[in-house]
Amino acid sequence: MGPQGRMSPLSAFFFGLFGVGAVTITGVTSIVLYGMRVIDKRSDAIFGIVGSTVEHLPDLMEQLPKALGDLLQDRRAFEYAPNIEVAAKFLFDEKRDRVRPSLVITNKGSEVISLMAVRVAALNAQKDAVAEWTETVATPIGIADEWRGPLAPGATRYVVLHGDWSVQRSDMATLTPSIEVSELRIWTPGSVAHEPG
Repeated sequence: MGPQGRMSPLSAFFFGLFGVGAVTITGVTSIVLYGMRVIDKRSDAIFGIVGSTVEHLPDLMEQLPKALGDLLQDRRAFEYAPNIEVAAKFLFDEKRDRVRPSLVITNKGSEVISLMAVRVAALNAQKDAVAEWTETVATPIGIADEWRGPLAPGATRYVVLHGDWSVQRSDMATLTPSIEVSELRIWTPGSVAHEPG
């Protein structure tokens, strides 16, 4: 038998590439199979924990501080929107040559608004939207400028929106606001009992 010829660099490259590929595929397959085995063994425990948490949720809510417990007692209620009056106008800042919307929101109903977001569009004379803003005007708790707190029945809130838009003063007369309530939640006191204070 004659001497064997040396492997060409191209052949060595392909053999190495296929070798690395085979090892990678084997390793990944082993990891996936092991992971599936672990998940299968642990799924009963995970579902047990979730079931237990749901079962004890009323007890957990009773142990929360009142402010946090109240956050969990609201519901989306767009049907309440007719009880809310929202008016908007545009303010002009002479120094910055900017327009900012100013809102007046009045809760004319008998419910506490825990969350409310409003979208305002500026329409030109042709009724095309040339700018838009979104602002949260009521939040479950009031702790900062952005978190204004709930809106009580009969209350009126004044809000100047943060966004601004460059416009000529002469164009101000043709701008009209279009207002949309994009989120509305009503606080609904539940049966959760809290200790006084």
